[in-house]
Amino acid sequence: MTAEFPRDDEANDQPPATQTLDDALAANGDAEAVVDVDEPTQQLVLFRLNGQPFALPGSAVSEILSSDQPVYYVPGLPASTEGVLHLRGKIESVISLHRLLGLPAPEGDSKGMILLVSAAGITSGVRIEQLDDVSEVTQSILQAPPETLSGTLRPYVSALWQRDEREALALLDPEALFDAYQQGLG
Repeated sequence: MTAEFPRDDEANDQPPATQTLDDALAANGDAEAVVDVDEPTQQLVLFRLNGQPFALPGSAVSEILSSDQPVYYVPGLPASTEGVLHLRGKIESVISLHRLLGLPAPEGDSKGMILLVSAAGITSGVRIEQLDDVSEVTQSILQAPPETLSGTLRPYVSALWQRDEREALALLDPEALFDAYQQGLG
C-alpha cells in the first residue's frame, strides 16, 4: 500500500504552517470572539421593576430578603421611603425604587423582594418586583449609558449591558441612589 501526498499544484485545505494568528482569525470571521480569561469581572444582581430589567453591583448587595419580611410605615419619611424593617436587631429603611426612579407603581398586590444594599456608608433595603438572577460579567461588556436615556433614570445608571438582541439592562449606581434618597428626592 502506498500513500499519496498532494502535489504542490493541488488544492490543499490545510492552513499554511506560517499563517499568523491574525490571518487565522480573519479567515474564520464567523468564529467566536477570543475572550481574555484574565479580564476583570463584576457580579450583578439582576431584577425587574415594571417589567424593565435593572441590576445592582453584587458587591453592594449583602442579602436578598423574601417578600414576607414585614415593613413598617413611619410617618414623616420621604416619599421614596416605604418604611423600616427589623433585621437581626437592626432597624433598616426600605426604599421604593419605583418612587425614587420616577417609575409608575407596580400593578396588583405584588410585594416582590427586598435587597439589602450598602453604599456610601448607608445600608438600606431596596424593594424590587422580581429577582431574575445573579450573574458574573466581564467589565468590557458594560457600556456607558447613552445620551438618549430617560432623564429620570440618567443620574442613577452607571452602565448598560446588552444582555441579548432584545434586552438592554441598566446597571444602577447604589451611591447615586442613596445620595438622591438622602436629599429627599423621589
